[in-house]
Amino acid sequence: MHVAGKVFLGLGVVIMLLGAVMTWSGASSVKDVGVVDVEGKSLWNGQDGTFYYDDTDDVMVFVRDTVRCDEFTATILNESGGDVYEAERCTSDGSKPAGYGDDPAGWYHMGSFGWNQTEGDFEINASHEVHLLPMWEVVLEELGEGVGGFLAAAGGVSLVGCGACFALLGGILAAVLNDPKDAMRIQQPPSV
Repeated sequence: MHVAGKVFLGLGVVIMLLGAVMTWSGASSVKDVGVVDVEGKSLWNGQDGTFYYDDTDDVMVFVRDTVRCDEFTATILNESGGDVYEAERCTSDGSKPAGYGDDPAGWYHMGSFGWNQTEGDFEINASHEVHLLPMWEVVLEELGEGVGGFLAAAGGVSLVGCGACFALLGGILAAVLNDPKDAMRIQQPPSV
């Protein structure tokens, strides 16, 4: 087997392995889209109290999925006393919010606030413990995770293809090229 064939075969296998790892990594990132750490991203949590809204993002209100939608109530008052909370509609049986299909496991998105609000202290009073999450920060992070995972997986598939081409070229070179044989020289001793 010629040295060039060995080199291309080795490179092809290494590139294919890197591509497979990259594809697996990207696919697992795509699979994690929508898995939000509600407690980790929470700006505030509790049943009642004061939340300082800094007007940098809209806010989503989450509760645990053990809370029935039709039993949950909340008022979120801005500094002028207006209730700014916009609740999600409940399903027909009242057990879940209408958009529960895209909620993180173990949680329900019950409503939002922040549209057309100015910064300030907001008084929160809810029937159950709530967690407040920054809406667009979470949405953009999940979108970025999905796009990044897709691009990593696509790049990994491309690397697998490139590695296969290298390995194929190495196989062809190994079959076609022969190792150069050492030429044998015969020397005749000088005659006297």
